[in-house]
Amino acid sequence: MSAPTVAEQLVLGGRALISREGTADLSVRRLVEAAGRSTMCVYSHFGNRKRLLAEVFRSCGDDLLAALAKARNAADLERDYAAYAREEPRHFQYLFAADLETFGIDQSLRLDLIDSVLDRAAAHLGGGKDEALAWWLRIHAATWLDTTQRLAGEPARFDTEAALKR
Repeated sequence: MSAPTVAEQLVLGGRALISREGTADLSVRRLVEAAGRSTMCVYSHFGNRKRLLAEVFRSCGDDLLAALAKARNAADLERDYAAYAREEPRHFQYLFAADLETFGIDQSLRLDLIDSVLDRAAAHLGGGKDEALAWWLRIHAATWLDTTQRLAGEPARFDTEAALKR
């Protein structure tokens, strides 16, 4: 396997920074520090910070979709969706809770990601997009709440698992 390119190092650095610290300070300076590169690398490889952050978003989204690709049925899909959020809670927040507009990222990236999740859900549920959307709204709300309470240091404040079984 070859060494990552400079662009890949910047994306990986951005992902590592978000994973460690969240999205509070995604300045160019912090992004290049996390990647071990120079500020000029961002501009020469991405043109600006927002394009780098959009690529970090796509990379996190690709990981979520890869986790869902292993599912054989709806139960696996739910498990894998929740597992991704447990393993990468700050990436999950970046994908679904961060104000993308403040980073100059087009909101359609999030909608495209949701469309891809719904496509996978529809294939496993045997229904159409409407059924997949109803499934996603239910599982996403529980996963989002579970992620939020774990990051707040209160992992058992709400019993999302029991609530989903009702």
